[in-house]
Amino acid sequence: MAYRIVLDRLLCSGFASCAETAPGVFRLDDRGIATTLVAETDEPSALDAAASCPMGAISVFDRESGAQLS
Repeated sequence: MAYRIVLDRLLCSGFASCAETAPGVFRLDDRGIATTLVAETDEPSALDAAASCPMGAISVFDRESGAQLS
């Protein structure tokens, strides 16, 4: 399954759980705020990263249907 990643950087507080869980999808920038490395991925770890975000800053959608998965 392919996922579309939406990150609300204004909600991010830099806990880094996303970057630890899905390092191929997320990283922290120089200010310690999460950023996406890709807009779409087929990495299931993107769902785990969204679930691990304590601020709820990450949303994951099914790329084909547009349904929100997380």
